[in-house]
Amino acid sequence: MTQTKEWAEAIGINTQDILPPSEDINESYWRTAGEVAIRILLLHSIVAAGSGIDRRTITSWLQDQNLWEHASPHEQTVLLSPRVFREDRSASQWLQEAQWALLWTINKVEALGLPTKTCNSIRLVDEIMPTLGGNIDQFISTAEFRPAPEINAENDRISRLYLNYNKAADKGEAPDDLIYGVLANRYHAFRWLTSDDPWDDVKMDITES
Repeated sequence: MTQTKEWAEAIGINTQDILPPSEDINESYWRTAGEVAIRILLLHSIVAAGSGIDRRTITSWLQDQNLWEHASPHEQTVLLSPRVFREDRSASQWLQEAQWALLWTINKVEALGLPTKTCNSIRLVDEIMPTLGGNIDQFISTAEFRPAPEINAENDRISRLYLNYNKAADKGEAPDDLIYGVLANRYHAFRWLTSDDPWDDVKMDITES
């Protein structure tokens, strides 16, 4: 069995939970910390809907908090749909991994580490996120980016893991303990952060740097 740690180290990818800052990478962020906080809240809403929370209640809360206009077309469709389809329910649970990655960028999570385990969903819901139906002002106002070199280092690692995992998977050589849903959703989150693509249209193509 190939383990992610050994596989990543063999291709020169740092496997520490907390990476050393990278001063050599200059990445542009198209989002503000406030926009990231809003995106996190929207992802939280979709995950809640997929978990069975009444979508009318969620939609009303988003409207009351002036978040509805920031929801993507797909998110609005999911929340306004009279039923949640199985594929939407499954996809929504993986969105917690994108949410967790973005929480890390604004200092709400200590470390990401390798994508070999899912996020701490209990801590996410009970300790980090505002209560559904509650006020979001403090969550947004206290959002502040980590230093850019820290975000750049993690973004670089996630991009390299994503690129190399897909190459390895095509050859049947992917590490056994890497959770692709975790990696892909982290990659989606960082691609959104560093592009001007709307959330629904983030390009997940693989390009060599």
